[in-house]
Amino acid sequence: MGDRDRAIDRIDAMFTRLGRLARRRMPDDSLTFGQFAVLRMLFQHGPLAMGAIAENLGISLAGATGIIDRLVHQGMVERTRSREDRRVVWVTLSEVGRQRMLELQVKRHQEMCELLKPLDVEELETLLSLMERVANAAEHEHEQSSSHEC
Repeated sequence: MGDRDRAIDRIDAMFTRLGRLARRRMPDDSLTFGQFAVLRMLFQHGPLAMGAIAENLGISLAGATGIIDRLVHQGMVERTRSREDRRVVWVTLSEVGRQRMLELQVKRHQEMCELLKPLDVEELETLLSLMERVANAAEHEHEQSSSHEC
């Protein structure tokens, strides 16, 4: 195994480790990671169609429906059918969900500050730049592979 392969394996292990730490630091343990991701998406972008939520999370429509069902049951989101196309279901953050997200955003920012405390501003900018390059390249590759499908 070459140096690049070893470095990639170490990065893979680090992503797993950071993911585990992030889940442990979730500001509210009554929400799953997927539920938090949906709430955050709706908080940032406003109402979204179920299909868009599933696509953004990279999961099936059935998987997204399960997450949304639980959030509806908790009073965090509301579901409505489109008047133009009854097949389209829109998901909106409820007032309870919006208030919860305001609280969670503050707690999450505090947790991120604590997690990234060892880095100075220049190191944070370097880390962000590298992460953006990787994410942009992965998104570009995904778009390219999707456009070649029949």
